[in-house]
Amino acid sequence: MRPHPDDLMPPLDLEAVVDPRLVEIPPVEVLPGTRSHFRLRYAVVQGWRPLELDLHLPLGADVGTGPHPVVVYVHGGSFLAGVPAMGPWTSLPAHGVAVASVSYRLSGEAPFPAAVEDVRAALTWVAGNAGRFGLDLDRLALWGSSAGGYLAALVALTHGRPLGRVSDRAAQPSPRVGAVVAHYPVSSPADLRGDATLSSPAEDDALATVMAQFFDGSAGAVPTSLVDHISTPAPGDDALPPFLVLHGDADRRVDLQQSRRLVAALRDRAVPAHLEVVPGADHGADVFASAPLVRQALDFLEASWAGGAAAADPRP
Repeated sequence: MRPHPDDLMPPLDLEAVVDPRLVEIPPVEVLPGTRSHFRLRYAVVQGWRPLELDLHLPLGADVGTGPHPVVVYVHGGSFLAGVPAMGPWTSLPAHGVAVASVSYRLSGEAPFPAAVEDVRAALTWVAGNAGRFGLDLDRLALWGSSAGGYLAALVALTHGRPLGRVSDRAAQPSPRVGAVVAHYPVSSPADLRGDATLSSPAEDDALATVMAQFFDGSAGAVPTSLVDHISTPAPGDDALPPFLVLHGDADRRVDLQQSRRLVAALRDRAVPAHLEVVPGADHGADVFASAPLVRQALDFLEASWAGGAAAADPRP
């Protein structure tokens, strides 16, 4: 087995060798009511590219000066592709909610569970920079779509319990999140191909190949199913946040059954969890970024952060 890059040489101190003017780009105003800081480095993992996130802060008199609640958003892309600019989060800053949209190591770079530890490291960075950027850690949430929904959920379910080799940031304690929003998440990778209703055996085979690149078996006994982490929690996993899961009933790639299993397992643990079934919506449909569904997620987050009963929506 090849040695891990961390074992080959001490980590390179980028701050010591790079002109700081080239590292941190001045913020810009691109989205309405938003000041955006792009490509903020949140972790360095020896042997890979520096890991970065984009931080989008509320701007304007109507949202106040903060500290603002913050969502750490994890993009989708089958664990193989995607960028932080993706996702249904772009209107959140105008509603007074900051967004840290995260890049992570994709399956062509590192297999499971490396990306899980990257997202955990991003949470730690947000906690460490909350004062600098006016972020309220008492109102912190994870939000992810598809593969990102899987990663966001798994980080919340395994708070403070690394599943793999950690980065420099993830070696420090990460904050607990007060809520999780997941759009059409993968929850049981082993069942994904059997659940899917794709158009041909070739598409089924392609999906299985994509998943096998990320879940390549190198993590050994680490469970890949979210349900397994919920039903057999490790010590310290007893305080789970409420979940809002949104999934289309016409999703051919990640079948609705994936979310049904997740929500059922959470409810068995008495964790507040609501599944919103979106009629006629396929995987990644534009409706998930529509104003009504974003408003539903915002209402859920506000209720969860406040500890209100609305977080435990009793509907199916």
